[in-house]
Amino acid sequence: MNDGSVLIGTVLRQEKNTLKFKTTYAGTLDIKWDQVKNIQTDKVTTIMLVTDELIETRFVSNNDDGVTQIKKEGEEWRTAFKSKNVAFINPDSWRLGQGYKITGMANLSIKSQKGNTVKDELEMDGRIQFRSLKDRYTFTGTLENDNAQGTTTADNWLVNGKYDHFIDKRRYLGVVLSFERDVFTDLQLRTTIGPHIGHQFFETKALNLRTESGLVQVTEDRNDADDQDYLAINWYINYDQFFFKDLTQFYHEQRGLWDAEKTGKVTFNSWTGFRFPLKSGVVASAEVELEYDSKPNDQVDKTDATYRVKIGYQW
Repeated sequence: MNDGSVLIGTVLRQEKNTLKFKTTYAGTLDIKWDQVKNIQTDKVTTIMLVTDELIETRFVSNNDDGVTQIKKEGEEWRTAFKSKNVAFINPDSWRLGQGYKITGMANLSIKSQKGNTVKDELEMDGRIQFRSLKDRYTFTGTLENDNAQGTTTADNWLVNGKYDHFIDKRRYLGVVLSFERDVFTDLQLRTTIGPHIGHQFFETKALNLRTESGLVQVTEDRNDADDQDYLAINWYINYDQFFFKDLTQFYHEQRGLWDAEKTGKVTFNSWTGFRFPLKSGVVASAEVELEYDSKPNDQVDKTDATYRVKIGYQW
């Protein structure tokens, strides 16, 4: 280290200027890359630069002037790159074009109240994602069913499937297909299908941000109101970031539709909250879900907000 101390252990990986270093005496440490003076490993370490160039070496040295040097055993040091240009050390295999990285989560919220008030609430949501170097498949779903005094007070669900193909490191083209139902807003089924373009600003464990927009075909089946078919501009925002050394994760997800024909009609759903990792993949969450329809049916408010606490599992 720059302060002269020596750490012995295993180099796991590096993302966003933080080196994950596993020791037998202090667990896994988060070490700032610019505080590392030298690394010597028993096995070859793979370094990926921000340009996607790959460098394999066992000997790494960071100079005070922000330059990283490498060498082979028995050789002299040679200047290789600026230290700030290191994107990953021991990157995940999918970043090297090998297979898919599978991530997902599932959350559950149950409330049952008996006695003077009889009330049951069930809410579930989940996501699974398959990510390779060039492709990404994402499937999400939500379900809410509430019952009070024997009467159903909420009955809605959403299923969404997306495919994205990356044309370069940040930009991608994709297609979305979703189905949505909300009985109490007279929405029997809304089907949305169409292409989009997107930009992946960040994609690490610590920080993720992507935005999308496109032109989709929307079909709405309703009981009381007239059925509708229209073209709409859709948008999607997905953001999450860890704070306080991975103890708290803030997240915001939003899906919206803007009627391209009747431009005064806008609908969107958003989920905003905090996740608190507990242990072995178990997480607790506190969030607010906001549903908005600029032109709802009679006796239905434009905005519907739901506050919930959830327990879940992510991998």
